[in-house]
Amino acid sequence: MKYFFFLFLTISLNNSFSQENLTITGKVIDVNKQPLAYVTVQYTSSQDSTLIGGEITDEDGKFSLKIPTGKYSITFRLTGLFADTIHIKESDKEKIDLGVIQMRAIASLENIEIVGQQSTMEFQLDKRVFNVGTDLNNQGANATQILENIPSVTVDADGNVSLRGNSNVRILIDGKLSGFTSSAEALQQLQGDNIEKIEVITNASARYDAEGEAGIINIILKKNKTKGFNGTVALKGGYFPLIGGDIRLNYKKGKVNFYTTYSINYAHNPGYSTTYQSLTNKDTSFTYIQNYRQLEKGLNHYATVGFDYDINEFNTLSASIGIKSNNNGSNYYRLYENLDNNDSLFGYSNRLEYQKRYTDMLEAALSYNKSFKNKAQWDTSIKWFNNQNITKSDYTESFSDSSSENLQFSQINTDEQNLTAQTDFSLPFAKTGKFETGGRTQFRQMINQIQFGDWNGINWDYPSIYNDRYNYDEAVYAAYAMASNTWNKFSLQVGVRAEFTQITTLQKSNFFKNKQSFIDLFPSAAISYKTTKNQTLQLSYSRRISRPGQWNLMPYMRFGDNRERMVGNPYLKPEYTNSLEAGILQNWKSGTFLGTIYYRFTSNKIERITSFAADEIIYITPYNIAFKNAIGAEFNITYTPINWLRLNTGFNFYNEEIKGQFDTIHIQRSNFTWTNRSSISFSFPKIIKAQIAFNYQAPSVRAQGKSLAVYYFDLGFSRDLFKGNATIALNIRDLLNTRAWRSMTNTPEIYSRTEGHWRQRSIVLVFTYRFNQTKKNTAKNDFNIIDERDSFQE
Repeated sequence: MKYFFFLFLTISLNNSFSQENLTITGKVIDVNKQPLAYVTVQYTSSQDSTLIGGEITDEDGKFSLKIPTGKYSITFRLTGLFADTIHIKESDKEKIDLGVIQMRAIASLENIEIVGQQSTMEFQLDKRVFNVGTDLNNQGANATQILENIPSVTVDADGNVSLRGNSNVRILIDGKLSGFTSSAEALQQLQGDNIEKIEVITNASARYDAEGEAGIINIILKKNKTKGFNGTVALKGGYFPLIGGDIRLNYKKGKVNFYTTYSINYAHNPGYSTTYQSLTNKDTSFTYIQNYRQLEKGLNHYATVGFDYDINEFNTLSASIGIKSNNNGSNYYRLYENLDNNDSLFGYSNRLEYQKRYTDMLEAALSYNKSFKNKAQWDTSIKWFNNQNITKSDYTESFSDSSSENLQFSQINTDEQNLTAQTDFSLPFAKTGKFETGGRTQFRQMINQIQFGDWNGINWDYPSIYNDRYNYDEAVYAAYAMASNTWNKFSLQVGVRAEFTQITTLQKSNFFKNKQSFIDLFPSAAISYKTTKNQTLQLSYSRRISRPGQWNLMPYMRFGDNRERMVGNPYLKPEYTNSLEAGILQNWKSGTFLGTIYYRFTSNKIERITSFAADEIIYITPYNIAFKNAIGAEFNITYTPINWLRLNTGFNFYNEEIKGQFDTIHIQRSNFTWTNRSSISFSFPKIIKAQIAFNYQAPSVRAQGKSLAVYYFDLGFSRDLFKGNATIALNIRDLLNTRAWRSMTNTPEIYSRTEGHWRQRSIVLVFTYRFNQTKKNTAKNDFNIIDERDSFQE
């Protein structure tokens, strides 16, 4: 019951303050000055573009919005018509009358309608916001594939996400931890149809969780609070075989808003790689080529149901339940060609793995939001999820010099429980100042049961080293305080966060228990100066932590490749990073430029070390061995030369230097690399919308080798049908099938080089139908970042 303390404390204060009402009224008419009924009037937060709610005009074209005092953007939507967005600034008045709003027919050019879209990228000094639906290459994609389309974000062959070349990045859903982002596999199963936008925060303030050296990626899911019954239905199919669909329903009446979502997807994922490996030490040497093939097949289900209850105009209670269920079957084939000292073939072996993987997750969330008379805000939430994963594998290995076969099996059962309670309070002071404070508690428990059997011809052997139970328990207690204020063109924000962490691991077979606890302070500061109306400068600092996860700590491995295995290290300690950034945000009528230079210093840097053991197996193990200095520059540009054409490009250049010691080996390396994503978008809605994008990752140096360049093109098309109520889209990922991962390892004992295609070219066709709901796209030209109209204020 203690976990509900924050929620009950908030509710108990319900009558402590009276509320401040803001009523916004107006009337919508057409060009003939006739009232327009059933126009959707929506209001979104000016701070982060979050959709808050909406109304529908009555028979006389009138509407009345009752909302908390604040900054909002008001939009008006009716198929075939448009009106300019109106921006509401904070006001001490209780009522604002917008007067008469006239909606106009969409402009045409030679009977061809040419309109803009919402900008793919929105730039803010503390974060970048990527609107998922406006990037045509996101049609039919999952969350991992969408992240690949974001500048400075890269995804490796295993689905691990990196930001600015660093894989220690925190991924959240709606600002909180979630079972849908708990692993690379989970992220691949979250379908992009459920994602509204993605926020990239590279230098987070004390308000945010301190975990994640590189920063935070916050995935915002779609929400709809428009009155009445509405929804969308989508179907998709493609090659490699991909079949799926989803349905999203929403019903709002009075104080209650209900919503539900269901997705189902069946997909094949083929891949292959080739590795040349040569191993030499004082006792032995051998060389082989591994030819690897995979075919992963899976059926995935995802569903959510929830409600929002407006207790009154300023108090809202929300609850939701989400489930995920996956049933995957995969075949992995490895052919080992054994070579002599002259690289001539003298024997081979085949190893076939048939794997079944079952995942079931249940997630529940409860939140309470309250506004006060003095414009204070209190948000409280509790989230719990349970994730169960069972992976079963059968192995068959045959040899060229023997008629016998080796039979093996393995099973790994993982049960994860996660509970997070969080409360945040903000209090305005002076005219533009704000004080914020809050607390957060997270409990995470993972139980791993591992079994491995080896058939000896008569019965199964169970080596004790591979049959064990491993428990991982983590508790994090955090509190923060921060303040911000603005004086004319100058703004300042300072804060500090304290976190106390306890991590306990237990290996049952030998009762080896390893317990770590540490308390840390994480200060943050940001200064910004608005030099002109369209230009702002900012300098920011933060300290962050990257705790070793259970797979880095667990001294177990997978058994698919019996010549190379990754294993954890229970003695790992967390990494600490100090990050400094300076940025400039420049807006002009046709686009936006965001430029940033950054510096990061990391202590206790974790590096993976490759070693050749006496059992003639290569082990890859993480160790705290180094310090890292990284400096980089990032540039993002959006440009709209004409209203049907948009150009986007994003570059990230960085150099890192790593120095450390492992046993008697001195490690020192310098790595300069860069990434780029550029896209060209065309918009002729009654004909077609098209986009082509190019992604490039330059070569980079690793602790004992390097990764070579990766590059590929994506192509997307879409067209609206049935008066804007439906859309058909075609997406081709890796158009020229050039996306290959290539790497090299070079140590005194090991030389290897690998090239693989883990995700080959795919083609997906998506059809989406909307009922009682207009497409989320203003009919005016939204390519331009700056609205030419001034904000409206009573």
